[in-house]
Amino acid sequence: MKATMAKIGQPVAVVRKAISYYLNMKNIILLLLAVFSMLSCRKEDTPPLVRIPVTNLSFTVDPTLQPGFEYYIPINGVRTNAMQLLDARGIDTSDIKRVMPGRARLSIIFAQANLDFIDAVSIRLCPLGQDQENCGQEAFYRDPVPLGTGTDIDLIPSNVEDLRGFVLPDQINVQVKLERLRNFPAGSFDILLDMEFDVRG
Repeated sequence: MKATMAKIGQPVAVVRKAISYYLNMKNIILLLLAVFSMLSCRKEDTPPLVRIPVTNLSFTVDPTLQPGFEYYIPINGVRTNAMQLLDARGIDTSDIKRVMPGRARLSIIFAQANLDFIDAVSIRLCPLGQDQENCGQEAFYRDPVPLGTGTDIDLIPSNVEDLRGFVLPDQINVQVKLERLRNFPAGSFDILLDMEFDVRG
């Protein structure tokens, strides 16, 4: 009887060891995932070396813009003042790993209308001398623009690796691409574009 019990106990012990090993491995994997997640969050939460503002860029829309068409609105010869800002902060370009889109907003200068006529919009950065359709690199977008939008549209940073080639030069061209319109603009009015770019080391 004792021999029989010993034989039965051996598989049970093996099963217990296997379960214990499995649980330990599971805990280790969960711990590693948590560590990687924390490191990733810290990297994203790290403030940039400096933020480069490119602001007060104005363009005009009017009722000739029709739904069903794409419109490319150039804003050429935009000064970034990036190098002056880096010099003032004592940052050398060799310390920069990448320049990322931070935040951007479209807003109506005088609130006589709203931006609800826009269904999808994107902002592209282009080298000086280039202003053809879809030139350069997309930096921000909003698709779709929320229904009932008023006088402001907060844009979303595009998923790009590095914009230093477009942001660090003294002058660039900016292109506003109205990708889809819901309606005609309610009159002629100016729209202001403000952007900010994060310099990361």
